Amino acid sequence: MQNDLLTLLGIAKSAAQAAAAVHARAIPGRIQAGLKDSPMNLVTEVDREAERQLVSAISAARPDDAIVGEEGAAVQGTSGVCWILDPLDGTTNFVHGYPAHSVAVGVEIEGQRVLGVVVDTYHRRIFSGIVGQGAHCDGEDIVVSGRADLAHALIGTGFLPIRAVRIVQAEVLRHILPKVRDLRRSGCPSLDLCAVAAGMLDGFYEAGLGRWDIAAGAAIAEAAGAKVVELRSAILPHPLLVAANPTLMSALVEALSEAGAVEEDL
Repeated sequence: MQNDLLTLLGIAKSAAQAAAAVHARAIPGRIQAGLKDSPMNLVTEVDREAERQLVSAISAARPDDAIVGEEGAAVQGTSGVCWILDPLDGTTNFVHGYPAHSVAVGVEIEGQRVLGVVVDTYHRRIFSGIVGQGAHCDGEDIVVSGRADLAHALIGTGFLPIRAVRIVQAEVLRHILPKVRDLRRSGCPSLDLCAVAAGMLDGFYEAGLGRWDIAAGAAIAEAAGAKVVELRSAILPHPLLVAANPTLMSALVEALSEAGAVEEDL
């Protein structure tokens, strides 16, 4: 199995780098962006072409695997292996020339996260990890922070591109901010999860993320020693994703619960 996972990891890296090349050929600030479901939710031809490159590379190497992509890729598989793709995480950042965007490739086997690759396409860093076998950034080992005190923790978060949801998220934020050292918002959840993996963030929470937003970064965070949970919220869209080093997780979830973001029976 270990050799199989290493083979899958190699394919994921190769595919992600092919998609990253699509990012590199584009010129942020001159990208023509269309709208998805709101004026805040953008999509570009870079998203679509990067997904085509990912699907082509993965299908050539693994024709029997399933593929799910943010921009509509939906390949049925028979192997039990499923590839979860975000061809351009942080599209709005990319369009505006803001330096936080990525290609994210996650792999599940029989529904379980096993590995992920995230290419930071601005800084040209490659994060990778196999759950239970460790995580890396550009080949160097990375591990989660050991910070246990929420008051000294740097926490990441994000906001959905839906006005009504953002109003609720702002209220949750009002409760969380006084309890932590500070908050950060990159607009690229895959990179936020990698920041948890590398100990740059002590924890991260965000509600309503798609499967493609979570899969790769969550696998890398888990591989680096983080705990990752998907909770239900009475006031925010499912899932409420929380990632943190294991010693900080309970305090972060408790703070979110006190803010009303976690269902009472959890």
